[in-house]
Order: sequence, then C-alpha cells, then structure tokens
Amino acid sequence: MATALVAGSLAAFALALPAALALTRYQVHVLADGAAELAKVRAQVPDAYFVQGDGQVFILAGTFINRNHAQRRQAELERLGLPVRVVSRQETDPPLPPAFPAPSPSPAPPAPTAPPFDPQRPFATQVPNPTGDPRLEERVRRFFPGAAVVQYRGQAALQTGTFSRLSLAQDQARWLTAQGLPAVAVSLAGEEAVGDPDSNPPQGERYWVLVADPSGEKWPALQQLLEGSLPLIYDDLQVVRTGGFADPAAAAEQVRYLADQGYEAGIFPADLRRSRPLLVQDPTPSAASLRAEGTGGFWVVVSAGAEALPKLQQFAPDAFVRGSVIQVGTYRQRANAEQARRALAEAGFDARILPVE
Repeated sequence: MATALVAGSLAAFALALPAALALTRYQVHVLADGAAELAKVRAQVPDAYFVQGDGQVFILAGTFINRNHAQRRQAELERLGLPVRVVSRQETDPPLPPAFPAPSPSPAPPAPTAPPFDPQRPFATQVPNPTGDPRLEERVRRFFPGAAVVQYRGQAALQTGTFSRLSLAQDQARWLTAQGLPAVAVSLAGEEAVGDPDSNPPQGERYWVLVADPSGEKWPALQQLLEGSLPLIYDDLQVVRTGGFADPAAAAEQVRYLADQGYEAGIFPADLRRSRPLLVQDPTPSAASLRAEGTGGFWVVVSAGAEALPKLQQFAPDAFVRGSVIQVGTYRQRANAEQARRALAEAGFDARILPVE
C-alpha cells in the first residue's frame, strides 16, 4: 500500500513537472510597423521581422532565455531612437504569427560623398570606421547627418567637416572623441594624421582607456583602429592608451567599442605619475660620455623633417632634430636600440640605427 502511494505521488509529480519547469523566454519588441524602422533594426538584428500580437503589428527583434541579454538588446535599439519593450512569455505560449505581407525595406539613400578638395579648407575631421560598423556610422550621423564616407589610410572613415585652420579641425576631433567617437584631424593636402604634440593629458582629461599589451603586438592594430593610441608603461605594466576623456561615460563607450573589436580594455586615472613613455633612452643618453668611456653606443634616428618632430615626441619625449634626421635616442646596448627601431617602424616611421660617431 505504501509502495502504491509513493508510486502515485511520483506519477502526479511527473505530470506536473513540465508545467512547473516551463522556461520563461524574453522577447524584444520594437513598437513600429514601418519599412524604415525595420531597416534600422535589421542593421543590428538581420533576422528581425514583423509579427502580430495584441491587435497590433510590431517588430520581433530577438528572443532570449536571459532577461539581461534581452535588456541589453533593448538598450542598443533604444539608442537608435526606437520605442522598445521586453515582454516575458512562457515556452508553452503559442508563437506570435508573422505579419503578412511584410513591407520591404526602402533602399537606403546613398551616403554623401566628400566634396572636392578646397585649398581654402585643407584640414578635415574624420572618424575612422575600418570595419564599416553601421552602429558607429549611425552615431556619427546623429551629430553630423551629412558626414561623407571617405578613405583614411586606405580604410573607410566618416568625414564630419572641413576647415581653413588645423586648430578648428582639432577642436571638432576632441569634441567627437569626448562623445566616445574617436576622431582625428587630418591634412587633406597630404592625407596625414595631425596629432596633438603635447603628450601630457589635455586640461580636463581625467580618465584613460588602457589595453594591456605586454608583448607590444596589439599596438599597431590599435593605432589603425584608434588614431593617437600610444604605448605606455603604466604601473610598471606595458599598455596601450587608446583615449583620454573628461567624462567617464564617454570612456565607457570606448571600452564597449573596443570590446566589439575583440579587445579587453579598462578605465584608469589619467595620472602621469603612474606612467612613462615606452621608448626611453638608456641610462647613458649622452653620445659624448659614450665616446669618453670608449664604449661606443648607438643612435636611433628617423629620416623625417622637423614637421614630424611633435608626433615623434609622443613616443620619445627627448627626440630632437639633428641635421637632416630626427634623433630619437642614444643607447648603450644594440638590443635596446633595435627594440626602439622596431617600435618606430611599426608606427610608420623610417627609423634606423647608427653607431655613435
């Protein structure tokens, strides 16, 4: 009798189990029924489609088991200016039927092209977008709807304006970077990036975004991704500084952008006391003292004119013009000189090693 009761209880439990453990799923609904909104959603969720439910047509933009994941998708779509809600549904609920016919997305208008070169406005501000990220383009166009798609160092970029003076282009680049959109000021006449020669944090810069790079392998790729990225020693660790910000929210935006590109970054205080340039000279920087000691030594020089000195001083603050070249440093050991030469070559400089004369 007891065995029968136990068996009966187990059977009842087994019958109730599927309903008790039915999974709750979280759907992301975009409350819109227009073709333009569907095209905007599909830029981030390619398989989004129209469904019917509660007497209305809306866009189903994803189904998740984890509510946090659904809320993350909701936040991404809300940043595009779309009305979005997260709705919980049981696994046993009937699926929402598609809305037919689904309107086809309207063709996107052609992207504005860059105006012809104007010698009166030889400088420009550009936001590199080497992967053609539609989310980055959308964010740029919120501020500059007429941003033109151009080529920057052989890769795609968005040009937000042209200027008669370099300082004006740099001001716009700094403003965009503060919004979490890493921008550069460029000379259209020479297609070269123009950096700020001051390697110290600009006034008001309180946060740095840093990427650990103990082997130095990430710096060249990060420099292509975010112009102005610098190798540093921070708290005795080798890192790449990809940006400096006054606003922690803007720094966090760059951290998210780097995560999308496969890099793990963090936000740290912009503190010069905790950092130093990666390219530093040997403890004996004077060529005269090397000759006096009879130990020889090596110079690392870059074949460039004086106009390249500010950019070189971002990597080696003591660099100076020496005749037809720029001397970056003096080294006792050739291995140290070779390390500096390789780092400069990866940054695009024509660097070479000369024996101390």
